[in-house]
Amino acid sequence: MHGPRLNVLLLVLPLLLLLPEATFAEDKPSTASCGAFGYELLATRLDSLENAAIKSHLKSLETSQSLRTDIQQLTGSIQSMMMAARNADGFPGSKRELLRSCSDVPSKVSGPYRLDVSRGFREPFEVYCEQQFENGGWLVFQNRFDGGVDFYRSWDEYRHGFGTLDGEFWLGLEKLHQITYSAPHELAVVMEDFAGEVAIARYSSFAVGGEAEQYSLARLGTFSGSGNDSLTYHKGGRFSTFDRDNDEHSTNCAAEYIGAWWYKACHLSNLNSRYLPGGLNAVANRIIVWRHWKGDLHALKRTRMMIRKIAGATTTTP
Repeated sequence: MHGPRLNVLLLVLPLLLLLPEATFAEDKPSTASCGAFGYELLATRLDSLENAAIKSHLKSLETSQSLRTDIQQLTGSIQSMMMAARNADGFPGSKRELLRSCSDVPSKVSGPYRLDVSRGFREPFEVYCEQQFENGGWLVFQNRFDGGVDFYRSWDEYRHGFGTLDGEFWLGLEKLHQITYSAPHELAVVMEDFAGEVAIARYSSFAVGGEAEQYSLARLGTFSGSGNDSLTYHKGGRFSTFDRDNDEHSTNCAAEYIGAWWYKACHLSNLNSRYLPGGLNAVANRIIVWRHWKGDLHALKRTRMMIRKIAGATTTTP
């Protein structure tokens, strides 16, 4: 005996115990008749209670099953709508639009997009495409604006990348190599100081070598812009971090100047150095600097390094 029936019996058992003993006596016909009638009454009541309990239980099960079905249907509808949205043209990060570069983004919406730089030879990866600056098509590989992310990092971290695409980040040297070797790219460096002054440095070409070349600044074209040239000096320089000294100086420039860069002996720009809010009490070169714009003691507030595929350039597999 299980479930509702057991529950009902537990309810009526005390009633049975309260009945007079004569109700169950066999030697007194009239009393026995009365007892039989009482038993029938109880049995009928028991059946009634049991049926009501079973019906209530079944109704509860039906309600639960109906609710479960409704939830499943609603979940399925939400998933279908999300999938449709992610497959829509121009949606940032759409699984359907595996782009070769940010220049292929069909909309003017800035945000994360998935790139398939090597046509399936390597895993696609997410990048941040800037679609508002100078007609769009720019891929951001370095972004700093508030010091929320520590850029004093190891070789492996600079190789793979760190931070988040919706905040401060470094995309990663290996990705930067793959992208810039898949097609010719130009470079734009946008800088702002704590007084709100903005400068731009443009270079007609830009490419980073592979890990075997220590991710050297392999290609850097002609300079133009308002920020004055503080990067051409680093052309051909190998990338250095505090735990991988690849510079031309007797000391480790990355450790000495708290950064990671294409140092030589040591630098004219140091955009991955320590973030100093307000630029106060600056120590020479141990801050974010672009020497030929503001000098070594003038800390920068914002920097954004971006590359864009040169129009008409043929894409190759890196």
